[in-house]
Amino acid sequence: MTINRISKNRISGFTVGSFAGYFLHPEKKMPGCKFPYGEFDEHWIIGFIYTWNPEADSLHMVSDAEVIVQPKWKIASKSTGTGTTFAIGSIKDIDKLRKAEAEFKNEEDFENYWRKRGRGRRR
Repeated sequence: MTINRISKNRISGFTVGSFAGYFLHPEKKMPGCKFPYGEFDEHWIIGFIYTWNPEADSLHMVSDAEVIVQPKWKIASKSTGTGTTFAIGSIKDIDKLRKAEAEFKNEEDFENYWRKRGRGRRR
């Protein structure tokens, strides 16, 4: 996942996966996935945050690159990634991403929240 920094401590947000399909049905093997979601012991996100300067020459357009590595549930927010898809959005505060200051109490709380939201959506 890559995302552009929009201010010193804010990003527009990562999408950290779908809350439909494989996530909603963790016991099923879904197209495009080697194993069912529920067979994985953990789910991690590797995110790249950077500052983009389109006015700079090609070599310097990207600066302030940073890597965030956290368990999915610890950086997920209670908002969708784009508002129009089935994508789970991330926390947008960079300090909270670094520290994994989760909006959820634990992984089970995260999964219950997003599965309930997924079952409530009409396709």
